[in-house]
Amino acid sequence: MRSTSFPARLTVAGAAAAALVVPIGTAAGAAEAAPAHGKSRHCVTVSFIEQLVTTDTTDVAPAGPSVGDVVITEDAVLDEDRNRVGTNDIQGVIIKKDAATGELFSFSTAKYTLDDGVIQVAGIVNLTRLAAGETQKLPAAGLKGRYAGKTGELTWTLVSATESLNSIKLCG
Repeated sequence: MRSTSFPARLTVAGAAAAALVVPIGTAAGAAEAAPAHGKSRHCVTVSFIEQLVTTDTTDVAPAGPSVGDVVITEDAVLDEDRNRVGTNDIQGVIIKKDAATGELFSFSTAKYTLDDGVIQVAGIVNLTRLAAGETQKLPAAGLKGRYAGKTGELTWTLVSATESLNSIKLCG
């Protein structure tokens, strides 16, 4: 059984902003400063609520959050009116416990399948800091639809054991 002070879903990747800034499906900052080769970069930002739907946890010894634990989840992606606009399929594994600080780290991957495209996210999450309310950031890449070929960053702030506020900015 997991400690209630450390939500089991924290081994997943995700992202968030402290508030919903741009509703999903809208562009923010149509172009950024021109890169060195002179072409403008079209950027898009999507912000949404993410809500846990299902979770499957493999808790290896010792009991509780520890290196080797694996979590697979499906989350609903909701717009600011809480309408479902996609899903996020997530896999995470705890890969490290810092001996000096006790902080836990996971490697997590997430595939956002949204109404207007697909975004892949992968990276290291400091689970201890996330549980303490600190925002985590992970690299993101657009795979299909209006996000294809764009790269950027997902930010994630957990607001409860089952919900987070998320923002992904992609440019390219």
